Amino acid sequence: MVKAVYRDNSFHLIDPVNLKEGDEVELRILPEPEIKKLKGAFRIRETQTIEEIIESDIFE
Repeated sequence: MVKAVYRDNSFHLIDPVNLKEGDEVELRILPEPEIKKLKGAFRIRETQTIEEIIESDIFE
């Protein structure tokens, strides 16, 4: 997976890719998962820990 930031009507890659100039690619646009937006909100830094809490029986 390659991550990019959309800015000024263009996608700007976060990491370099191994492509030649002019290579065509197909993009699948996915918004940032909601779980990642919660990271740090509860003084829990690990996304995995937040996921485990949300998926537990506590929130049913």
